[in-house]
Amino acid sequence: MTMEQVVLGAAVAVGFFLSAAVSRWFRRPVAGIIFGGVAGIALSVAVLSYGLTEVAGRDGVVLAE
Repeated sequence: MTMEQVVLGAAVAVGFFLSAAVSRWFRRPVAGIIFGGVAGIALSVAVLSYGLTEVAGRDGVVLAE
């Protein structure tokens, strides 16, 4: 496991903490859950899509050589 993969995993985990933090900003629990969930999932998906294209692509090139 490379350092890039560890950082990528940590960034995905931050999405869950972002979700909890955003949900605390709203007075109504339902709004906080919805907006927090959307923010957390959006961050996690963005990080995963970057990781799948960049990190996995580089690992594939190394394996091919």
